[in-house]
Amino acid sequence: MSNPAVITLADASGKKGKFKRFVIEDNIGESVHLHVDNMRVEFTIKEFLEFSQMIRESLKDLGFLKGYKLENFDEHFLKECADLLPRLNKIVIEEIELSKLKCIVHSNYRSDLNIMKLVSIDKIPAYKFLQGDKEEFLKYGQFNYFGMNNEKRLMETLESVKQNGYPFQDKYLVLFNGEDTIRDGQHRAAVLAHLYGLDKKVKIMRFYFDGTKHLMDIDKNNFKTALKWFARKVYRKLRRYLKR
Repeated sequence: MSNPAVITLADASGKKGKFKRFVIEDNIGESVHLHVDNMRVEFTIKEFLEFSQMIRESLKDLGFLKGYKLENFDEHFLKECADLLPRLNKIVIEEIELSKLKCIVHSNYRSDLNIMKLVSIDKIPAYKFLQGDKEEFLKYGQFNYFGMNNEKRLMETLESVKQNGYPFQDKYLVLFNGEDTIRDGQHRAAVLAHLYGLDKKVKIMRFYFDGTKHLMDIDKNNFKTALKWFARKVYRKLRRYLKR
């Protein structure tokens, strides 16, 4: 059978870590491929689903999420913090007022420079949308699963909290160590603040890590991002000048 297209299902490649290339591809009309550096493992769809379930069960047996299941967390969040999980010491359920929480938002300058900042829940685009100020959220760049846009994802979260309460299926807002910054669950936080007010005290989940790798330094991150952006601009101008 011919292979008309390839869709990347997941890409965890990186310069750091054991594997420089880790990609899962859906070869439409053919199979699913797992690329680990120079190695390629080929699965039928049935084999890949069986393999995925086996990995889930193995991770549960290892207890690396301290008694919780993969299903209790957003899969994209677990992927993003995967390199921290070996240092996870414990998970604790605590309570905190929504007004005390901070959120990470991204702002684009000149279209190709992305800067992060910490703001309170009432300043994030998702909360503003629920309050009637919709424009910023509809344009906001964020990760969404297949078939979803910003509005659909947020409204599904709103309906879930209304119908099932919070936390549903042990899916809490996630914070790291002593920082009151939401690492996962901004949409849920926006919905909770919209429904119950910013003074509402809610249960959250704290991941306690060993070491300091989990710490977030917004200013340092923005400085590095801006420096790389400036270096690229200078390099491009220099190349154009030398080609004259």
